[in-house]
Amino acid sequence: MIRPCIAVWLLLAASAAAQTIGGISGRIVDTQSGKPVAGAAIVAASPSMPGEESSRSDTEGEFEIGLLPPGIYTLNVQAEAHQSFTQDGLAVHAGRTIRVYLSIDPEKAIGAPFRFAQEPPVLPATSAQTGAVISREQLELVPYGRDQRSFEAAAASAPGVVPRPPGLEILGSPASGTRYRIDGLDVTDPASDRQGRRLVQQFIQEVNVESAALGASYGRVAGGVVQAITRSGGNEVHGSAFLDWMPIELPRRTLRYNLAGGAELGGPLARNSLWFYGGFAPVLMATRSGVLTEYQYIGKLTWRPAQGQLLSLAAITDDFSLHYLGDVLDRTAQVEAVTGWHRQGADADSVQARVQVAHLAELFGRHRFAWGAEGVRDSAANSSRWYGGAFAEDTWSPVQNLFLDGGVRLERDDLIGKTDFLPRVGVAWDFSGRGVSRAYAFVGRFFESPELASQRRTREHQLAAGVQSQIFRDVVAGLDYVHKDFRDAPDGRTSYDGATLSLAKPFSASSLLQASYTLSSLDGPRTLAADAPNVIKLDAAYAYEWDARTTATLGTSFRVIQGSPWQATMDVRAGVVRALTNPYVLTVTADVLNLFDRERGGTPPLAGRFSAKLSF
Repeated sequence: MIRPCIAVWLLLAASAAAQTIGGISGRIVDTQSGKPVAGAAIVAASPSMPGEESSRSDTEGEFEIGLLPPGIYTLNVQAEAHQSFTQDGLAVHAGRTIRVYLSIDPEKAIGAPFRFAQEPPVLPATSAQTGAVISREQLELVPYGRDQRSFEAAAASAPGVVPRPPGLEILGSPASGTRYRIDGLDVTDPASDRQGRRLVQQFIQEVNVESAALGASYGRVAGGVVQAITRSGGNEVHGSAFLDWMPIELPRRTLRYNLAGGAELGGPLARNSLWFYGGFAPVLMATRSGVLTEYQYIGKLTWRPAQGQLLSLAAITDDFSLHYLGDVLDRTAQVEAVTGWHRQGADADSVQARVQVAHLAELFGRHRFAWGAEGVRDSAANSSRWYGGAFAEDTWSPVQNLFLDGGVRLERDDLIGKTDFLPRVGVAWDFSGRGVSRAYAFVGRFFESPELASQRRTREHQLAAGVQSQIFRDVVAGLDYVHKDFRDAPDGRTSYDGATLSLAKPFSASSLLQASYTLSSLDGPRTLAADAPNVIKLDAAYAYEWDARTTATLGTSFRVIQGSPWQATMDVRAGVVRALTNPYVLTVTADVLNLFDRERGGTPPLAGRFSAKLSF
């Protein structure tokens, strides 16, 4: 039975609605009978979230817990006439819902009260959306970034992402179609459609790249979204002081060095209720012509006033945002709302806000209805514009393991003076029945948001399909295909076809791996400089425990990109992590950037960087 809920929200909204939270859904059955267990209480807890979130299984044993900040979660399950147990090690990432299948022993059965999953789900099995997550461990072990270790440098490791000045091209779309976000706030420069805010990786919890099959909640995008999720406080005080120094660039043609240092600190003001986090980092880039200095800072308060309510206030350099997550209307609706201000230099800014509401219901299967209203005001120099949008979509599971997603989006940009209708449809099938695989297909329509000095924008029709599976524990193999038709692209590109073979393993058992090969074709009326028919990527790292207090690490980032000319680069990081007097830990690393010392295609020469961090 559907429980009708009515809510009126008078809010403006931000651009591409990449979510900053994830979720856990699943099914609970009786171990002996295989029948669903109704009324089971499921409690999710994590060091990344003040307090706990809970849910109850329905008559089919189904449950869903949303509004979860990224982190590693533990589920505690209790049901009448059954033994309780705890499920550990569930990784939740922004914009993704993982699905778990749990069996619970009858009260009189002999069973272990504590269990580990042999196959922890890492795939978003209920969605057709594709992308990649670069975790904090990966940011620390693999060298990303040259002049500055900023979050967008790590996004280039995702399959289908190719760095093309002045930005990142995602699966054949122009760089102007890529949106950049920090904690849900769009930090794209409104005057140029380029990245408008950088933030050092030491302040970042994870980087998300949303690359294809984006649902109706995503607007102003014709390519993908690169989003940084910043670190938060916690119930324990934690912090660090760090330094990055690149004094060597060979052959040295000009006097040049890069230097970045700073400190960060987080902890509780009230346990399980109010957390703080802050950091400051001067970044210097020096040449014979002068020194460019940027001062980056972050301040963040996370407050949990009541069960199911979370409020976050953040100041990141010149940007400010307020973020609300909450269960409302007697827990029948889940709300995510963001409002904020992005300041770009002295004469450009973007005032933003967004609301998105989701409801769960049952009608010929399970439904998750989501809807929202959006808008933004951009201004630069003497130009300005209003953008507004609204969407509605439904994720319907008519039978177990099959998920159909359909949605529509309306957008109005007064710079263009048109209202656009953007339908999007996707389907995902978990053919393993355990949340560790999916086959998917998607079709949809997208428009990018033009820069303020132009009314020209790229229109994109997208078709995507693929299959992904955890072939061994958390090792994921995938084969994905994307076709795009373009209109009004800045360089005249008309279509893109790309197939990607990938293999990925998040950091576990002392190692991580992210490898991909993309074979593609970018067509237009002439030969396109952006065409990269073959792209090979390999990111890997290993941590070796030398003794009880010392760990040695080795990480590498390898790229081969076919272009005019071919580019082949390899960056390597070696490090030592040493536990000092409790609770202090010293980390020292050395990076060799462009180990091959090949400068074709504008690649900077061989360079060295040294880093140190004292953390607790």
